[in-house]
Amino acid sequence: MCGISGIVQHDGAPVPPDLLERMTRVLTHRGPDHQGTRILGSAGLGCRRLAIVDRSPAGQQPMCDERETIWIVCNGEIYNHDVLRKMLERKGFRFKSKSDTEVILYLYRLYGDDCVNYLRGMFAFAIWDTENQRLLLTRDRFGQKPLYYANQPGRFSFASEIKSLRQDDELALDIDPAAIHQFLTMDYIPAPGSIFRAVNKLPAAHQLVFEKGKASLRRYWRLDYAVPPNRLPVAELEQEIAHRLEESVRLHLMGEVPWGVYLSGGIDSNAIAAMVCRHSSQKVQTFSIGFDQASHDESTFARTAAKYLGTEHHELHLSADPTVLIPAIVRHFDEPFGDSSAMPTWCLSEMAGRHITVALAGEGGDEAFAGYERYRKHRIARAIWLLPRSVRQASGTILGRLLPSSLPSDSPLLGLVDVLRSRHESPDHVYGRWLFHNDAKTAGALYSAEFAAAAGLDDPVEWLADLFAQSVATDPVNAMLDVDQRSYLADDLLTKADIAAMAHSVEVRSPFLDHEFAAFVASIPGRHKLRGKTGKWILRQALRGLVEPSVLGREKRGFGLPVAAWLSGPLHEMLRDTLLSQVARERGLFDPVHVKYLVEGHSMHTPQASYLLWNLLVLELWFRSAGDTRLRFRQSA
Repeated sequence: MCGISGIVQHDGAPVPPDLLERMTRVLTHRGPDHQGTRILGSAGLGCRRLAIVDRSPAGQQPMCDERETIWIVCNGEIYNHDVLRKMLERKGFRFKSKSDTEVILYLYRLYGDDCVNYLRGMFAFAIWDTENQRLLLTRDRFGQKPLYYANQPGRFSFASEIKSLRQDDELALDIDPAAIHQFLTMDYIPAPGSIFRAVNKLPAAHQLVFEKGKASLRRYWRLDYAVPPNRLPVAELEQEIAHRLEESVRLHLMGEVPWGVYLSGGIDSNAIAAMVCRHSSQKVQTFSIGFDQASHDESTFARTAAKYLGTEHHELHLSADPTVLIPAIVRHFDEPFGDSSAMPTWCLSEMAGRHITVALAGEGGDEAFAGYERYRKHRIARAIWLLPRSVRQASGTILGRLLPSSLPSDSPLLGLVDVLRSRHESPDHVYGRWLFHNDAKTAGALYSAEFAAAAGLDDPVEWLADLFAQSVATDPVNAMLDVDQRSYLADDLLTKADIAAMAHSVEVRSPFLDHEFAAFVASIPGRHKLRGKTGKWILRQALRGLVEPSVLGREKRGFGLPVAAWLSGPLHEMLRDTLLSQVARERGLFDPVHVKYLVEGHSMHTPQASYLLWNLLVLELWFRSAGDTRLRFRQSA
């Protein structure tokens, strides 16, 4: 696991060595074990190494083939590297190390850009082909490892984090107003965009080739939901799920460093922990975090699971001062990121980093097996949409009048009324409304006229509906999973997991995201994943006898903070001081009167409004941490 960086000069001039050194050094947290840089004429590669596979000097990067014509830096793990190495050796290739990175080099020699099709793992790598003066960037299928790039006049640069690119004083740091609008709506800025106009994210499952001054993108893989539904009997499907997941967990245990499991009270992490225990010759270390609020606290469940599995359990009660911790996290993420679960993930990784280097986690389980309540709600919405519009809306009006005014704002009955009354084009639009915190009406009241004009106010719900339209899945449940894997999973959950963990030099691995396992799960009909009110139905069946029994009957809980309670309690003073300050007003983004209304009356607003307020706080804290006068808002021309 590493942090990587690199530069290619457009005009063939030599790469500034001091710039490459700075770009690499600022990623020390991602790789505290070694720094390597290499100037190759008009190109330069840098790597900060977290030594996990072949910890000897032979595994250091940048790395080259025996002819020194092909160079690579790689952030990630290739879980099938032993099998690939043997295949390559049979073809006559000779290796200098036991590193999985060297395997990619010779696969590239043999198959070119298609080398990625042979890799089973998580990765973001760059290959510089000196003979062809050609740079290849590649990001793994689900987007577990990040990769950012900037193609500016004079040079093309890339890195694992934006803070590395910002070491270049020539990088334009103008803010993209549309990205702020996306962030306030979605909690994150989806690929390929970023907060800066000049910086892009390489999307998951994509490659970028830079040669002769031009960059070209191609998608090399997509999880296939168009395959014919798997018609195996349910009992055989259960056996296959357990067998294939266990195989993925076994592959994810490779390495020469201490490892453990992030354990909550949920199904996914319990499944991973149980299978790790089956393949470990020593006591497995597990890690969990607790909250004061019972509605968000799973520490008791995690403790019970750890006892059942016989692990060495570590538990942290989240008691750090949020007014100190939140600005530090905001600063490290490099661009606004509003998922509140970044904070407990950060603290969990900090604790785990004192004991282990690699942590296995359950990311991807919900998006594979339909674990969120919104999948059930969306299935209901699709059924309701079969009614004539007039009947649907009249039913919503009648039901709305019958409901008591004392119902909480997040009541499912109120959600049903919203669906019935909705004038949106499709239930896919309603799905976006459930997910997002901001729309054109809210933005119209919140944004200043100048900022609204610059941001454009494109509706992210339309973007999400387009993802539904692009999905090849004919099964409505699998269509939802397809959409979430290409949006929320890649740009929110996996970004959070990587950045928060690597800040403490911890590598997070996600066995549910093995692409061969995921392809098998994609073939399972949605009715086996979401049955009645029960999400992950078939996974629950497959895990019987493997995990602590009460886990299988437990409803999912989120890992986020109790945002509304925190904004009313420990963050209230910080919220007022930050959002109502003169500095914030002078930024010119928002209507001060409406911001004050949100701050002073947020306890009376909906949960969506609380999340919007949280994002406003994160955004202002990010502006203050960015520390460059060029970051002031500019309206686009």
